[in-house]
Amino acid sequence: MHTGKGNLILRDGRKLALNFQFGSNFDEVRSGYLHFNTAELNPASYGDRLEMICNDGTQVSFVVTHFSDRYLAVTGRVNSLAA
Repeated sequence: MHTGKGNLILRDGRKLALNFQFGSNFDEVRSGYLHFNTAELNPASYGDRLEMICNDGTQVSFVVTHFSDRYLAVTGRVNSLAA
């Protein structure tokens, strides 16, 4: 289990602080949960790829597979330009 902190970058440029928890961390693939209060977000924003910047500078692109008011279940890849 790989955990840490980062910021979700929304299409409108807003940054939302979050905690992440990845259950799989194979090569460049990431799968797990982004924990934060999602209640204020429009679920339509989950229909496109999302970007996250980890506190260590790693950038990850995700798609949402499931969501609730407290987390997003995601799968994605580390951006090759940032790795």
